[in-house]
Amino acid sequence: MRAAVAGGTGLIGSYLLKALNKDRDVQSVIALSRSEHTDFEKVKWRNADLGVVEDIADQIKGCKTAFCCLGTTMKKAGSKDAFRTVDKSYVLNFARAAQKAGINCFAVVSAIGADPNSSVFYNKVKGETEEELKKMGFDQLVIAQPSILLGARKEKRFGEKVGQILMQAVSPLLVGSLKKYKPIRSKDVANAILKSSKNPSNGAISLTYEEILAFR
Repeated sequence: MRAAVAGGTGLIGSYLLKALNKDRDVQSVIALSRSEHTDFEKVKWRNADLGVVEDIADQIKGCKTAFCCLGTTMKKAGSKDAFRTVDKSYVLNFARAAQKAGINCFAVVSAIGADPNSSVFYNKVKGETEEELKKMGFDQLVIAQPSILLGARKEKRFGEKVGQILMQAVSPLLVGSLKKYKPIRSKDVANAILKSSKNPSNGAISLTYEEILAFR
C-alpha cells in the first residue's frame, strides 16, 4: 500500500500515521501538513495547499489509498465559514485530488449524528460532506462515525474534556441503538479505517461504535 494522509497531526491522524508506519503492508506514506510534525520511517511530509486540488494531486501521485482525518472545532475555527472550509471544503478537495491522482479507496473520519438536514450546524456540515463524498463514486469509501473521542490531544480543549468525563460516566447506560454514542478511543478509530481499507468492498460503508471496535 502507498497511502496519502491529510490531517496527520491531529488526534486520530497521529495514531493513524503510527499504525501505517508499523504496518508491513504499507510501503510508503505521503502526509500533508503545514504544521509541526513527528517523523516516521515510512512517512514523507508534504506542504500542500488544501484549497487547491491540483496542488494536492501533484503531491500524492502514486498513492493508492487516501485517509482523511481533517477536522476542527467551532472555537478553533473562529466562525461557521472557517469551520465549513476545514471540515467540508478541504475534505472534498482532498477527495477530488485523490481521484485526480488515480486513488480509488478513500477513508474519512466524520462523526456520529452527521446529517445534511440537521438543525445542528456541526452535524449538518458533516452530513453534507458525507453526501458529496458518496456522489463522487469511489470504488471504496470508508466513513468512520465516532462519538466523543478519547485520547491525549496536543492542545487543551476544556469543553471536550468535560464532555469526555460526562460521556464516560453515562456510557454504561448507552445500550441497544444508543450504543453508537459511546465514547471511543481515537486509536481504535485509526485502526479501523486502516484495516477496513484493506477489505475489498464496493461503494460506501459506515463504521460506528460497534463496527469500529470489531477491527481491534
